[in-house]
Amino acid sequence: MALRFAGKHAAVVGATGVIGSHIAAAFARHGASVTLLGRSALTQRARLEAQLAAPALAPALAPADSTTTTSSSSSSPPRAHHFIKLDVSDAASIKAVFAGRAEQSAAAATTAAAVVGPVDVLVNCAGISQTTVLKRTPDEELARIIDTNLLATMLVCCIVNVSSLMATHGGFGASAYAASKAGLIDLKPELQQAFLKDTPLGRVADPDEVADAAVFLASNQFANNCILNLDGGLSAA
Repeated sequence: MALRFAGKHAAVVGATGVIGSHIAAAFARHGASVTLLGRSALTQRARLEAQLAAPALAPALAPADSTTTTSSSSSSPPRAHHFIKLDVSDAASIKAVFAGRAEQSAAAATTAAAVVGPVDVLVNCAGISQTTVLKRTPDEELARIIDTNLLATMLVCCIVNVSSLMATHGGFGASAYAASKAGLIDLKPELQQAFLKDTPLGRVADPDEVADAAVFLASNQFANNCILNLDGGLSAA
């Protein structure tokens, strides 16, 4: 079976967390070269590499830098995976890593390969929560949650953004978290207007594209009561 993302580059922001690391591993299994970004991307590299080495792939022996490679067979070229330390609450670091600016902040300059480069898929999965009611949450903690969950995504911009059920249903003791995740949902129509003229694909769906969605809905046990809008962006026009 052909790998869906062979020859593609996927960047996952927040790749050191449970969900983010699994997303990165999934793209690697489908043939993508993955850039994993997060506060502990370098210190957690051994664990992340183990996840990137899918069952069909042999673990790679990588040099002590920010890159490793995997290969699905002896005949296929190795895929390079990159690890970049990134604090998404630091706006300067985000801009340096994704814009490739020469004037990198101290946080972004901690690795030699601290520039993401062109990407085919970008996943914003960085997020932190809270466990205290609003009136007992320090101002600094509120700012850290908003900066991490909402501002970072706005600065990176989006292809896939990971929100939360609390964005629409709320949750006791998670006011800032719920508000930041709701902001991600409300960010969508703003971006929709900004990229309106480029959004609709201008063609009908390929049968395989519909089939892929059907397989996903049938195989993902957690996708209950789930509606996938397969319209090539027409509903956003």
